[in-house]
Amino acid sequence: MWPYIYPDFQTGTIYFQNKKTLTAPVNIHLLKSSLHYVDKEIIKEVQSSDVILVQINQDKYYMRDNQMMRVVVGDSLGFVAELVVADFNAVSESGGAYGASSNVQATRKLSSLEVGGISITNHMELKGRKDGGSLLPVVKKYFIVTSDKVLPAIRKSIENELSESKRSEFKKFLKANKVNWKRPESLMSVLKFLNDK
Repeated sequence: MWPYIYPDFQTGTIYFQNKKTLTAPVNIHLLKSSLHYVDKEIIKEVQSSDVILVQINQDKYYMRDNQMMRVVVGDSLGFVAELVVADFNAVSESGGAYGASSNVQATRKLSSLEVGGISITNHMELKGRKDGGSLLPVVKKYFIVTSDKVLPAIRKSIENELSESKRSEFKKFLKANKVNWKRPESLMSVLKFLNDK
């Protein structure tokens, strides 16, 4: 019943492309990583094409590919971003025998998905029902964001973007540097490699 990153709506500042700003209670919805804000107790979604940056407390979110990505480490030349979305498939599945997926079995966990912020848009009503339901499992994905590209932080994705000569350089770079693809600080070396090339 509470499919948001933050435990409550936080005061945040939204920076739009037309140089206007809006300060309002905001939160990031876990269904599509979209930006929601509260206006007179009604939860509304911000049109993603208009948003450049959102500042929520110490966190900065950039709009990339119609999703709010949190800057983990980096600067204006490029950064490593984290995308957090809910795994709604995991909510409806029950585990199968010996680790098998329940999709191939006759059993499925029945669940009524009333997604807060979408089917319920009254902030106070949603907040009152916050403790109902079950915890949402989330999936975290990392991205390397350069001035002109958003690349999944996966070796194969990076290699596919490089020319043949750069690809061999990248392989040498990976041999010389142990990149942990799940650690943002380690991914900064890949960003530096891409910016240098």
